[in-house]
Amino acid sequence: MKKNIFGVGIAALILIVILASLPIIPNSDPSFQTDLRQRDLLNAETKARLKTDNVSDFEHSVMILHKGEVVFEDGPSDKIMNTHSTRKAIMSLIYGIAVDKGLIDLDKTLAELNIDEVTPLTDQEKSATIRDLLMSRSGIYLPAQGEHDEQVTDRPRRGQHKPGEYFFNNNFDFNALGTIFVQETGISIGEFMEENLAKPLGMQDFSAANVPVGNPWYFPGEDSLHDMYRIYMSTRDFARIAAMVADGGIWEGQQVVPASWIKESTANHSDLSKSAIKYDRYEYFGYAWWIDQDTGIIWNVGIGGHIMMIDPKQQLALVERNFTGNSQLSTALWLIGSRSDRGQDYIIKAHGVISDALSGTIH
Repeated sequence: MKKNIFGVGIAALILIVILASLPIIPNSDPSFQTDLRQRDLLNAETKARLKTDNVSDFEHSVMILHKGEVVFEDGPSDKIMNTHSTRKAIMSLIYGIAVDKGLIDLDKTLAELNIDEVTPLTDQEKSATIRDLLMSRSGIYLPAQGEHDEQVTDRPRRGQHKPGEYFFNNNFDFNALGTIFVQETGISIGEFMEENLAKPLGMQDFSAANVPVGNPWYFPGEDSLHDMYRIYMSTRDFARIAAMVADGGIWEGQQVVPASWIKESTANHSDLSKSAIKYDRYEYFGYAWWIDQDTGIIWNVGIGGHIMMIDPKQQLALVERNFTGNSQLSTALWLIGSRSDRGQDYIIKAHGVISDALSGTIH
């Protein structure tokens, strides 16, 4: 009898491991995919300088584009993984497209949109607009799915700031933006992204299924009316987005995101010096983009080492990804492991190297 119970237990454990190892998002093979154009810009010495950090491994991938052409690539660029908080700037892009189509009015309030929460919102909180949420200035300080670190430990007191007054990098705002987007457009985030971003950009590893919504774990999370959406994307598709933004919303001669939205969404909307949390790398926050005013660099950064560094002046797009999982098991191993996040130091160094290389070719 004991042997039978033991055998059943082992079989159950094996089944759990197999199920936990299945990819959350399988590699798609979309009919609209196109290969990225390559450009032989860098000599062997420069490529060696870019590889000194040993990027070529299972964990990391890097891709650098100049004017939409790949000038450097290292690591598995086709590996699909969670984009984490970089999803927020991607959401900003599709909001820009939806606004241009007349589907969304940024000045509508949560009251007008009938948006509430499990813990009911106050009249003051309901006066927040979609624009306030995009700037992360809703004034709503309630627990939200997917939050971590200072989002929890440094959350202001409820009612401490009115909507529009104060910047706080708040997951409630961006999760609610997902709810509002679907409500106002009548289209899922994944479907809208596939039609309006993936197809015109010729993404190679993306479909509507790459945007699952809801708690990814089997145990309960934060109780909220606004499920967190996650965006899974390969490095090479991630890089297309960065290069498109670097060129004012244009990809392969086509205006994918309105130029006016790129300008507006990357403007200096929130002065980060007025935040209780200190940010060394950036001075301002736009509509989900981090802005370095001194250099004109636009940043998009997610936990675990997911980085876009966009230099519009040189039309440079530098991205780095760190594999943070694409299954219950691989994500759990990342969470309990070293996390292997190298920060932004490598990508800043790479930007300097590429800038030096371009200085001899751009007049």
